[in-house]
Amino acid sequence: MPVNFNRNTREALVFISSLLLTTVTFLGAQSAAAGNYSYNSSSPTASSLPGADFAKQVAPSKPKEGTKVGVVLKTLNNQYWQAVQAGMLAAAKDLGVHATIQAAKSETDPMQQLTIAQTMIGQHYDVYIVAPLTGSDLTPAIKQLQELGAPVVNAVDARVPSTVYVGSSHELDGSQAANYIAEHLPDGGEVAQIEGLAGSDAAFLRIKGFKEGIAKHPNLKLVASVPGNWDTSMAYNDTQTLLQKDPNIKAFYANNDTMALGVAKAVSDMGLGGKIVIVGTDGIPAVLNGIKDGSISATITPLPYYEGYWSMESAVRLVNGEKVPEWIISPAQIVTKDNIGSFYDSDMSEKTDLFK
Repeated sequence: MPVNFNRNTREALVFISSLLLTTVTFLGAQSAAAGNYSYNSSSPTASSLPGADFAKQVAPSKPKEGTKVGVVLKTLNNQYWQAVQAGMLAAAKDLGVHATIQAAKSETDPMQQLTIAQTMIGQHYDVYIVAPLTGSDLTPAIKQLQELGAPVVNAVDARVPSTVYVGSSHELDGSQAANYIAEHLPDGGEVAQIEGLAGSDAAFLRIKGFKEGIAKHPNLKLVASVPGNWDTSMAYNDTQTLLQKDPNIKAFYANNDTMALGVAKAVSDMGLGGKIVIVGTDGIPAVLNGIKDGSISATITPLPYYEGYWSMESAVRLVNGEKVPEWIISPAQIVTKDNIGSFYDSDMSEKTDLFK
């Protein structure tokens, strides 16, 4: 079933492409046969292609038998990253490669993630997929891979110098949230933001995008932006504290869905359910259920299953010597009660035929 993205997403993706000052010429990835890969995916001039268009391309050639893909994710304790993993495993099965996926136990353990990455490098995979916790925690491993001339796919969140980056514009996530809130608070009002972990690129850019988005709506006032560190309990406490100090807050934007759950519970416990606009980011099942029952207003999702699938497909294409754009842009899709059925099955898993 072809996906029908909302107008804001379509316009924003066009805007992003124009900002990149490049056409989709796929200049970044070099021939695998030559072993000459570039690592320019984090450059402002990286060649780009929306994921929906990438999905329309002819399937990659069959890789050589025994092709191995080493994957280092941020964590698997979060439903978002579990969806990314599911997409990767589905692609690995479809494309006939062996994927080893490991992750840190939490999003606050960069040293463990670096250790995992360096161990995998010593195991000599054909291609690597990494999702760094921060913009710098995997720098030693990334440099080692570059020195080896290995192809590297950077999956989601922190954007580092690699062969291909698969992910959304985090600034767009924040600005989409701001626009949604503005649309649902036509008379304006006070709003607050629960921030992600300091040092995280995703958090920094979503905070920036949201603040700039709110600034474009003179009738909205950002009265608080406080750290929630990707944690449900911390977001819960933040929300209660903010509402006790300022009961006039009419909307919250949480930088990820895990924190949006904490915001929603705090709002409900204070007897304010249905009276405050709550927007998250990611599209995890728990929040999608909250959207269905009305406790959460919306989430901005990059469709993590497809981010995982496209990351694995990109890795296989690189090994095959096929050209791949340096940035595959995942969506910044607003999901609400009105359109949730277009993107998710009844069990809140992503529809796997959105781009067929």
